[in-house]
Amino acid sequence: MLKKTLLLPMLFLSFQTSAAFNGCIGVYVGRISITNQGMDKVVFLRSPSDGGGSYWVNFANWEPDSKKEALSILMAAKLSQHRVDLYTTATDSCSIGSPGQTLKEVHLSNNP
Repeated sequence: MLKKTLLLPMLFLSFQTSAAFNGCIGVYVGRISITNQGMDKVVFLRSPSDGGGSYWVNFANWEPDSKKEALSILMAAKLSQHRVDLYTTATDSCSIGSPGQTLKEVHLSNNP
């Protein structure tokens, strides 16, 4: 009975790790997906040690050279655990807690 009591809350909590926030200022770079067409999408995190973060944010309609430049910034930020600020095409310029967002801009942030 105790196992079932502990298992139920753990089951509910395990599904809440993805898309837990909508902050786009001062976030960390998580997973980066690169396909045979180049950089495809990226996940952003509140903390570099987080196991989950935003939904995938894509690079639809980006020019290949712009994707390469963005990848350089994102990789540098990821490796140095430097924060980034980002803006999407969503009406609030963020909404990374919702699926299907497209990145519009990415900036290296001021690290506090």
